[in-house]
Amino acid sequence: MLRGPRGLIATLLVAAAVIAFAIIFGFRGQKEDAETARAFLNHLAASEISEAHGLLHSSITERMSEADLRASVLGLHAYEAINFPSFSFSTTNGNRTSELSGTGTAVDGCVSDLEFELLNGVITYFSIEPLCLGAATDT
Repeated sequence: MLRGPRGLIATLLVAAAVIAFAIIFGFRGQKEDAETARAFLNHLAASEISEAHGLLHSSITERMSEADLRASVLGLHAYEAINFPSFSFSTTNGNRTSELSGTGTAVDGCVSDLEFELLNGVITYFSIEPLCLGAATDT
C-alpha cells in the first residue's frame, strides 16, 4: 500500500477515473434517450407509426395499438426544432430511468410541450401538448 504523497496521488487518480467513467457513460445514455424521443416524434410526423410504436415500452403497447396511436396523431406536423433542456436520469440495479422535458417547434410556429420517461432506452410515458396538427392525411 502506498503511503504519503504517492498514496494520495494514486487515490486521487483512481477516484478521478471512477468519476470520469460514470460521467461518460451517464451522458451517453442521456444522449441516446434524447435521440430515441426525437426519433419517436419524427416517425409520428412522417406517419411511420410502426416504427414509432416499436420505440414504446410494452406497458404502453399493451394499452395502445398501432391503430390507436395513428388515430391520436393523424396530421401531426413535423418539428423543425426539438429541445430537451430538462433531463434527469438514475441507474438502480442496472436499470436506467430517464425523464426528459422540453419543447418542439413546428414550421408554422406551433410549440408543443414534450415530456418523456424512458426505462433502459424504451419510452414508458410520453406527453405532447398541444398536438400541432394540420390537415389529416391517409398515409
